[in-house]
Amino acid sequence: MIIVRGFNTRLLVIILLLSVSGAIVKIIGGVIFGSRSLFVDALTCFANIVAIISTVYFYRASLMPPDADHHYGHYKLGFGGTIVSMLAYSFVAGIAVSTLMETNKYHVYIQAVWMAVAGFFLYLGAIILAGRAGEFFRAYAVFTVSELIESGIVIAASLGGAMVNYMIDYVGALIITIYIFVELYDTGKKVIMYLSDIAPPKEFVDRVRRLVEEHGFSLVSLKMRRISDNVVHGDLIVRFRGDIDTRELVERIRHIKEELREKYGLDCSIELSG
Repeated sequence: MIIVRGFNTRLLVIILLLSVSGAIVKIIGGVIFGSRSLFVDALTCFANIVAIISTVYFYRASLMPPDADHHYGHYKLGFGGTIVSMLAYSFVAGIAVSTLMETNKYHVYIQAVWMAVAGFFLYLGAIILAGRAGEFFRAYAVFTVSELIESGIVIAASLGGAMVNYMIDYVGALIITIYIFVELYDTGKKVIMYLSDIAPPKEFVDRVRRLVEEHGFSLVSLKMRRISDNVVHGDLIVRFRGDIDTRELVERIRHIKEELREKYGLDCSIELSG
């Protein structure tokens, strides 16, 4: 068993197997058994596989230590997986729209329903495991939730298409396509928020201030930006309240930096004000 900074590669293999199995089941059901909603759902399976492969690649890249070109580390490379996932789902959304332009009557077979049920449970397992695999895998899990929702819609739509009228299945395909665009919008908004160097919430700032004051310093200035869910960069200017020799002062500042990093994931520089 290989573990990379808390990430279990055996877990990755299981997620991949579940995702690929779900993709195969849906593709077969969509192509052979005539359900257009299942076909559109199957298209997203290709994007889902691209998403997890890119997520793993960029997650591993984000773990590289600082170097000559990346003095603060490679944390933000982790968002590369999210961006590639968005591109893949955007491509699929375009194909889905093209497919929906064809409104000719078609026949839906009842077997499509069983394929949709099988896909539902396979992707349910992938979602549960991906949600536990690390912060950058959460975006993958979000998009994979769409597979789960789509499977539920397809079960109902393909059943209605097979038993009542094909238009029920068509409407199911339309709903899935709209949902993809909604998820693209929500995920894109979150990525932009992180890449804009947004500050952490006020509660986080207050905790940092209290820790600094507990060590006998007052906070003159504080600038912070969120790099990821678990990493924050910051610049602090502090003033010591009292009389202390230089050696002890340096030691206290070093201790503050270590405590901030360990407790709050804050990687910061601290400047002493006169």
